[in-house]
Amino acid sequence: MSVLTIDKATQKEKNEAFLKLIKKNPTLPIVPLVDNEIVGEDYGYWLASFGSASVGEYAVYDDRYFTDREEFKERYFDRNDDELCEKFNYEPCMTLPIAKGKYTKEQIEKNEENEKRLEEYLEKIANEYFTKAIIVYINLPD
Repeated sequence: MSVLTIDKATQKEKNEAFLKLIKKNPTLPIVPLVDNEIVGEDYGYWLASFGSASVGEYAVYDDRYFTDREEFKERYFDRNDDELCEKFNYEPCMTLPIAKGKYTKEQIEKNEENEKRLEEYLEKIANEYFTKAIIVYINLPD
């Protein structure tokens, strides 16, 4: 992932870095990521400033915006855990310390294989949801 992050840069430097990203990646969508402290009240527009920009990836799932694949996969699993555990014959409780002695070595090994298959499936789902883009952080005004 190519990142042009400028901490404490001037607005002009941030703009220049952003324009360089656009020039280098003209086919990528530009996605603004707005700080939650900006939006509020009953006005039609809110004052903000451009922050850093980077080439990254994002996904929208369950009315949330994700830039972290692991967070996305965790959320997807949480929303579909019963179905996924059944589909992959995976028992999450086998991994808990209190489960020691309750399962045979073979059961635990099989469950670990099923967990790997589930993880591969979640990665496949993430690949379907994530889109490469230029991500621009919109921050509170300086």
